[in-house]
Amino acid sequence: MVSPIKRSKQKRASLESAFEGLNISSTPSTHVAAPKGHIGKSLAKMMKSTLRLAHGTLSRSVRGIETKFTIIQDEVYNYKIAHQDFDPDAVFPEMMELESEVQRLLQSTLDPKQQANLEDHILECLTKMVYGSNMIEKAGCGLDITWNLCMMIFRGENVSEDIQERDEEYQKIKAERMKAKLSTSSSAILRSRREIVQHAKAAAYIITQLCLHDQDLSEELILETHRILTYKVDAETAPWTEYSGVYRSVDVSAGFNTFTAPTALPIKMKEMIRQLDSDMSEAIKSGSIDPISLAAKYTHIFVNIHPFLDGNGRMCRLILNSMLLKFGSFIVCLGELGPERSLYLEVASSASQLETTYDGREEEEKPVMYKELASFVLSYAKTSLGKLVNAIAK
Repeated sequence: MVSPIKRSKQKRASLESAFEGLNISSTPSTHVAAPKGHIGKSLAKMMKSTLRLAHGTLSRSVRGIETKFTIIQDEVYNYKIAHQDFDPDAVFPEMMELESEVQRLLQSTLDPKQQANLEDHILECLTKMVYGSNMIEKAGCGLDITWNLCMMIFRGENVSEDIQERDEEYQKIKAERMKAKLSTSSSAILRSRREIVQHAKAAAYIITQLCLHDQDLSEELILETHRILTYKVDAETAPWTEYSGVYRSVDVSAGFNTFTAPTALPIKMKEMIRQLDSDMSEAIKSGSIDPISLAAKYTHIFVNIHPFLDGNGRMCRLILNSMLLKFGSFIVCLGELGPERSLYLEVASSASQLETTYDGREEEEKPVMYKELASFVLSYAKTSLGKLVNAIAK
């Protein structure tokens, strides 16, 4: 979900000061580099292993134990997305047909061209995921610049931390910002570039840990991912050294919705992880899972806790896609186009308003808050799997 415009009690700092005067001694931790290696190759290998069973059944390591899950449709979907009619009971089976076709293709012997197409398609999806998520937050740069930087990072290539004014990349970013009537100061240009670089590195990190190293989602993993995402990226109200990888210490709100009080954040985050652990125990016991409803649920819970001063929207979408990859072997690229962003923002706002409406009620009195989000993600999952089939079958 989107990271909304927030009101806090801190004094507002200028964005133009980003990347200047960062010799502050209170750096939260040593910077963690993005994992090296071609993540497209690694994820292709993971997908072949995960989907080797066919017939909508996948194999994943959970808590270090190899577990088989049958993908099923939970009863948590909405029949409208914003004001548009949507039929999850028709779309989910269509998605599963595409998932089965992906399984069939991956278990066949791919020729070198098909293998390269699969790996390239994964990198393309990851890049568009970063681009769309940044666009939702009005961060980063256009698709061309995002593409070049993300492709380098996801292939495991080195990307310089900063660039000089004489560099071609600097001039391209400057021209793009000038055309959009945005600030072309050195600090603004470097910030927009770093928002792409750190987002891609954060994506590579959480996906590597959750999907390739079979870790479970944890507070530690979330904090470290946020630390990478916001490395040397100042928030509007604080330098990066004060908020990167740590829970916020001030109240924040969006519209009429006030997010979790700072003193309750550690408790709420631990509750979220315990609830996820309980849901996974039930999934292991039943041998079935709905990756979309699971990912939508914890995306919603996370963003409405809003644990960080900044970066919550991008973090929630990284959680969403890393969980979809882990339990469904697909990625959803949200926010690529303007109308898609508007629809997403409407869905996000509606879910947050529900949280406010039912605040203080007993749990059994509350509706499922993430139903509309689950349907929204389902619609993108079907499209994503269709593109994956086409990429492999070329």
